[in-house]
Amino acid sequence: MSQSANGMVMDIRGVTPAMRRPLVFAVVDRMIDIDCRDSIVVICDHDPSGLGYQLDLRRESRGMFEFDCDQRLDGAWVALIRRRIP
Repeated sequence: MSQSANGMVMDIRGVTPAMRRPLVFAVVDRMIDIDCRDSIVVICDHDPSGLGYQLDLRRESRGMFEFDCDQRLDGAWVALIRRRIP
């Protein structure tokens, strides 16, 4: 993980697949706990659309985040998780 000017960059390509979503959700939950308005960029090796869908299904984070993803030219996928400002 690294930090940028507007949030955190998480490259989870080297993380065990079973731990990827729990790791992302742990960060998201902590952002909610401390009322953090930063964004998270998640870099992974597959289409992360399911992560966005699950993020919106979870009771803890429902409706609190915007999710967008795209594939880079090198084949990696990048997801942007941005906190919605009420």
